[in-house]
Amino acid sequence: MSRSETRVPLDLLFRRLAGEMRQLEQDGLKLEGWISGALQERNEAMPPVSAALQNLDRLLQTLGELGLLFEGLAVEIREAPVLDLENAIGQVRLRDLTIALVGGSSVEGAAASGEVDFF
Repeated sequence: MSRSETRVPLDLLFRRLAGEMRQLEQDGLKLEGWISGALQERNEAMPPVSAALQNLDRLLQTLGELGLLFEGLAVEIREAPVLDLENAIGQVRLRDLTIALVGGSSVEGAAASGEVDFF
């Protein structure tokens, strides 16, 4: 990515971060529902799994709240500075996340929502 492609106003970056957090929360809630449903079908109490689900629930709530915080911060920013994310974004290993944060278009050939991308 060139420097011009990695320059993003701070308020826009915060909105994109908020959107990513909301999407992660939604994906996690689906996963939590599937796991809970599978456990109910087995009609079996598994304390370690229950504890893990409670931790997952806390994580999802935290993602949702952080998303709200970043969205609220984005609204509060007046005359947003433009950040060059080239060095910071270079540390991010997830290609689709990198593209989403700098505002690029989605990658062709990526797994569709709900699909597993085996590599």
